[in-house]
Amino acid sequence: MDMKAKSSLIRKHRLDRMWSQEQLADVSGLSLRTIQRLEARGSASQESIKALAAVFEVDADSLFWKDGSFQVYRHRQWSWVMFTLMPLIAACLLGAQSQFNLMPPAAVGVLFGLLTVVAIAFSSMTIEVNESEIQWFFGPGAFRKSLPLEEIANYRAVKNPIWMGFGIHAYGTGWIYNVSGLLGVEIELKGGSFIRLGSDEPKYLVAAIEDAKANAS
Repeated sequence: MDMKAKSSLIRKHRLDRMWSQEQLADVSGLSLRTIQRLEARGSASQESIKALAAVFEVDADSLFWKDGSFQVYRHRQWSWVMFTLMPLIAACLLGAQSQFNLMPPAAVGVLFGLLTVVAIAFSSMTIEVNESEIQWFFGPGAFRKSLPLEEIANYRAVKNPIWMGFGIHAYGTGWIYNVSGLLGVEIELKGGSFIRLGSDEPKYLVAAIEDAKANAS
């Protein structure tokens, strides 16, 4: 019985060893056609997966989806910016207010309410890759967005320059969504624009997109 293999992970193991598909077929004892089918569609027998696991020196269970189907990737990154910057801003405002009485107490309450809302809304960013699309949102669900897999032309792990900042903003022909750190994944759309999603595990996000697209094909 065929099993649903993690095609992008198998491809990664092969490329890490700088092997071609033909070389992997030779060392594993599998046919080239099997390797090509496995990397393209993630379909392989249990015996084939065991043969690859032995070659890669990994557990066979790590090379296939245990429930027999694609497993959704979901990861939440917390914002160290909000957890450090907002308390600092609040402390500075309280100090200035007590020292100089800059605004009425009611205005202080409104300002702190707004800061609290912003802190909660951008406290984290969650990214999910399922069988048909990528979804992402901030905090408990603010600014929820989605992107169908079929609209993706290319994708790669990137490191953002510090001046790109955090939050949501346009840059050139694309948009950037980020709550913390400089790492992320740039997704190029078929129309030529791009989206950059901040992530503290960009390699896993890239692998999840690869698996989702392979599963959909």
